[in-house]
Amino acid sequence: MASWRLARSLQVLNAEIQRAHPGTTVWSIGDEDHQNGYSDHNPNGAGVVCAIDVLGNAGLDLDIFARYLAANPTRAVKYVIHDRKIWSKARASEGWRRYNGSNPHTTHVHVSVGVGPDGRSTGPYDDQSPWGIADLDETPSKPSRPTTPSTPNWTDQLVADLSTVKQDSRGSGVRRAQGLILAYGGAPAARLKSAGGIDGIFGPGSTAAVKLFQKAKSLLVDGIVGPKTWSRLVKG
Repeated sequence: MASWRLARSLQVLNAEIQRAHPGTTVWSIGDEDHQNGYSDHNPNGAGVVCAIDVLGNAGLDLDIFARYLAANPTRAVKYVIHDRKIWSKARASEGWRRYNGSNPHTTHVHVSVGVGPDGRSTGPYDDQSPWGIADLDETPSKPSRPTTPSTPNWTDQLVADLSTVKQDSRGSGVRRAQGLILAYGGAPAARLKSAGGIDGIFGPGSTAAVKLFQKAKSLLVDGIVGPKTWSRLVKG
């Protein structure tokens, strides 16, 4: 195979991942199956590989990682695939959609960058803006393993330590809630975008967006992000 290099935006992303979770496995160049067709894992016409697969073998929570990328899209990102779902910038208003490819991506997150058909990406794949992966460290870590056997749901573990946010709340918890609403898509995301998107301030626009989400999920419609609303936001 001719020489190739990884898109610089993905070099930045990989460096951020390694700083936060050293030893995380990141695949780039495609295997034989990828090389038999068009794929962002194959070099484009400029010899640039525009996709990586990120494993969760060094502590990175793939569910949170994937949703974070969709909720905080960089200029370079094209689409993200994880656990039979896909989010793409070109169809961001639809939120996460069902992914029917042969690989369900349950053990890794696929990230493609650039613009255009797979294997032929152009555009901003070399944009070196930060991805903000360090912000994921604000998410409370999962509790240590209990002394008695148990298999708690990861969302329950996460939600247990998330603070309630409501009208006039500010800070990282608000940004996290706003990001998840945008990742969910639909009317709640549209309402939040009209109010300014992710700004860390839980104002009337955020309250209205949460109420729309709660109504869609048959929750108590109070505009407050407590345990039940957090749980549904995290699950999508």
